Amino acid sequence: MASWTQALTICVLCFVGARVWSAPPDGPDDTENETCPGCCPMGSPGMPGRNGVPGQNGYPGSNGFDGISGKGGTRGVRGVNGIQGQKGEPGASAPDLVASQNIKHCVWDRIKDDRDSGTIKICRFHKRQMNTTMHVTWNGSLRVLSTKECCKRWYFTFNGRECLTPVPIDGLTFTNGAESVNIHRVTTIEGLCENVPQGPVDVAFNVQDCRGYSGGDAYTGWNSVSRIIAEELPVTAEEGTE
Repeated sequence: MASWTQALTICVLCFVGARVWSAPPDGPDDTENETCPGCCPMGSPGMPGRNGVPGQNGYPGSNGFDGISGKGGTRGVRGVNGIQGQKGEPGASAPDLVASQNIKHCVWDRIKDDRDSGTIKICRFHKRQMNTTMHVTWNGSLRVLSTKECCKRWYFTFNGRECLTPVPIDGLTFTNGAESVNIHRVTTIEGLCENVPQGPVDVAFNVQDCRGYSGGDAYTGWNSVSRIIAEELPVTAEEGTE
C-alpha cells in the first residue's frame, strides 16, 4: 500500500513540475536543453470499472384521477321470443261459492209481539257446510216501557244456544222510567257466528231482561214489517282487540 502511495505522489509531482517547466521561456535561447528532472511518464488508461449493485425499487405512486365517463351505447336489438312453455298443471279448486249464496229471508208483517221474555220469531235455515260462518240480521221495531229504569235485551240463538264464537249477537233498549215516552224504533241487529253445526239450524230472535235489570214492558214489531236474514259465508269471523 505504501509503494502505491509513493508512486502516486511522484506522478503528481512530475505532473506539476511539467506544468511549471512548460511555462514560456524568458528568451529565445532558454528552451533549448530544458528538461523535467524526475518527471514520470503518463501511464495507459485503466480498465472500466464493474457495474454497481442495482438500487431498490421505489415506492408505488398514488392512484390517478378517474377518467371521464364514456357516452351511452346504442340500444341493442330486440331479442327473439323464447319457446312457448309447457302447459301447467291444473290449479286447486276454488272455494265452494255455493255456501256464500246460501241465504234465507224470513219476513213478517206487523207481528205485534208484546212478550217480555222468550222467543219472538224463528227462521229455519239449512247450513250446507261445517267450516263456514253464519251471518244473521234482524230489522224491525223495538220498544220498552216502564215506570222505573228498565232495560230489555234482544238476541239471536242458534238451535236454542247463543253464539259464543266470537261473541253473542244482541242489542238492547233502555228507559229511565218515563212511562209517557212510548217510542217504537226500527232497529237493526246483526253479527257473525262460527261453529254452528252443519244441517238444520233454527235461527231464533229472542228478548229478555238486561243484566242487572228486571221488569218493564217490551214490544216487538209494532205496525211494521220485521225480518230475519240468515246467510252462510265461507269466511272466519275475527274478534277485534282494539
